[in-house]
Amino acid sequence: MTRYQCGSCSYRSDRLGEARQHSHQTGHVCVGKDDARPAGGRFGKAKVVAGVGVLAAATLGAVGTLAWKCRELKEEQEGVLSMAAGLLVQLAESAAANESLKSENESLKAENDYLKSATGAAKTLKSFDR
Repeated sequence: MTRYQCGSCSYRSDRLGEARQHSHQTGHVCVGKDDARPAGGRFGKAKVVAGVGVLAAATLGAVGTLAWKCRELKEEQEGVLSMAAGLLVQLAESAAANESLKSENESLKAENDYLKSATGAAKTLKSFDR
């Protein structure tokens, strides 16, 4: 009876397909063990090579997934940076508009104070006498 055992955890299976699935899902290496023959036999080496092939495929799959995730995160980061730059521009425009309104408000307040004063009121009344 041939059994497949994971070299990284306690997983065991009698079916090669299940062992391959475990290797793909976890990235672990499943090695075939033949109870009737020594592990160094002709078929034992072939099974270890198959396990290494499964490991290589799982590793390449993991690297591809990580590269895809990295690219996705980089694009997301670029989007966030672009949004942050846009917000900074809006903030600067808002601050400039606020300063302009403050200046205009101070100018109107000074004019109002002048018109309330005796000199300003007298000039305003004289302009209506004509």
